[in-house]
Amino acid sequence: MFKILLIEDECDLRESLLDLLEMEGFESIGAENGQIGIQRAQAENPHLIICDILMPDMDGYEVLSTLRNEPKTALIPFIFLTALGSFDNLRQGMNLGADDYLTKPFAREDLLATINTRLNKQAAIAHLQQRVETLQADNLNKDEFLNIASHELRAPMTNILVAVKMLKNLLTQERQQRYVELVQAECSREIGLINNLLELQQLKTNSRPQRLEALRLQDWLPNSIEPYQVQAKERQQSLQINVPPYLPTLLVDSVDLQRIVGELLDNACKYTAPKGKIFLEIHRSPLMENTAEVPPTTLVVSNEADIPLEAIAYLFNEFYRVPGSDCWQQGGSGLGLTLIKQLIRRMQGKIQITSEGGWAQATVQLPLQTANNGTEKRKK
Repeated sequence: MFKILLIEDECDLRESLLDLLEMEGFESIGAENGQIGIQRAQAENPHLIICDILMPDMDGYEVLSTLRNEPKTALIPFIFLTALGSFDNLRQGMNLGADDYLTKPFAREDLLATINTRLNKQAAIAHLQQRVETLQADNLNKDEFLNIASHELRAPMTNILVAVKMLKNLLTQERQQRYVELVQAECSREIGLINNLLELQQLKTNSRPQRLEALRLQDWLPNSIEPYQVQAKERQQSLQINVPPYLPTLLVDSVDLQRIVGELLDNACKYTAPKGKIFLEIHRSPLMENTAEVPPTTLVVSNEADIPLEAIAYLFNEFYRVPGSDCWQQGGSGLGLTLIKQLIRRMQGKIQITSEGGWAQATVQLPLQTANNGTEKRKK
C-alpha cells in the first residue's frame, strides 16, 4: 500500500482529502503545518508528499527546500497544492525540485491522475536504479571471476611449460615418461577447466537449451555409474547403489543428469580414503491420491569423509576447493559443484550438502515431470 503525506493547514480540506485518499486505497497521513509535515516525512518515509504552498510560519517552499536537503527525503515525489497559478510561482517551485502542481480548486480525477503519474514514474526510477545496482554488482563479480579464471588457466600452462623444458634435458626414458604423463594430465586439466568455464557461461546466460527425453532411472543408472564403480574398485573403495525397482519414466535432459550424478560420485571418490564406503540412493515420495502433481525424486550420495563446517558455506562458490581434503591428489577445476547447482536450479530442484559423524552427504531433490505429464496414479 502506498503511503501519502498531506501537509495542509485548512482543517476541512485536509480531512476531506485524507478521507478521499483512504477510499482510494492509499495509507494517508495528515500534517497541519510545515514543521509537523517535515517531522512526519522524516519519521514515516512516505511514497509521496502533497503540500499546500500558503501556510503560516513555514510555507510550502520552505518545506520542499528542507526535505530536498535531507538524504532520507530528497527523492520523495512532491506535489504542490496552490491557489497561486502564475508562471513565477510555478518556476519557483520547480527550481526547488517540485514534481508537479495542482491548482485549487481541483477535481478528484485530476488529483488521482497526478498522484498515479508520480507514483508510476517513481516506481520506474526505482526499477532503473535497482537494475543499475545489479549491473554494477555483476560487473564486479565478472571482474573477480575473470581474475580467478585467468589464474586457474595459467597454472596448468605453467606446469606444461616446465615439463616441456625438463623433457629437453632428460636422458632416461623413465624420467621422460614421467614428464610426458604430467603434460598429458595438465592438458586434460586445462581442457576440462575451459569446458567448465564455457558451460557455466552458457548456463548463466540461459543459452544452453534443455533436451528432454524419456528416461527410466533404473535402466539408465547402471551404465552411467559404471566408470565410477571401476574407479572406486581401483581405490579399494566400496560403492553401493540402492535404486527402487519401480520408478516412473521421467522427462529429463540426460546430459544434465549425467553431469550431476557424475560430479557427485567423482567428488565422493576423490574425498574418500581407501576402504571407505560410498552410497548412491534414489528415493521417491509416493503419489498423492486425486492429484496430478508429481512428487520429487531424491538422489542421495553419501561417503565416509568429513567436511569442515566452515567450508560447507563455500562449496558452491566458483573455484573453491576444500583445503587438504583431496585424498588422491586428483585436483579439479573447483567449478564442478557450481555447475551442478546451476543445472539443478534450472530443473527447479534443490541441493544440500551436510557433514556429520564422519559422513558427507549430498541430497538432490529433482521435481522432474513424468513422461505421461504427471497423470500416473499409484497402483492399488
